[in-house]
Amino acid sequence: MRTIRLTRKQSGKLSDIISDLGLVSMASVVLPAALDKIDTIRVLLGLLIALTFWMVSLRLMR
Repeated sequence: MRTIRLTRKQSGKLSDIISDLGLVSMASVVLPAALDKIDTIRVLLGLLIALTFWMVSLRLMR
């Protein structure tokens, strides 16, 4: 299997997209769970998902 090589511009754009996915998970899962029902499990899982996307995004920016 061949390794995919991305240019600096492509990896920057991919990093932006992944970072935005983290924001979407934060806005669609964490905020409603925290504000409406105060569901601790959903808040923690949403934060975990958002942090995972943000860490992948930071890793791609290197």
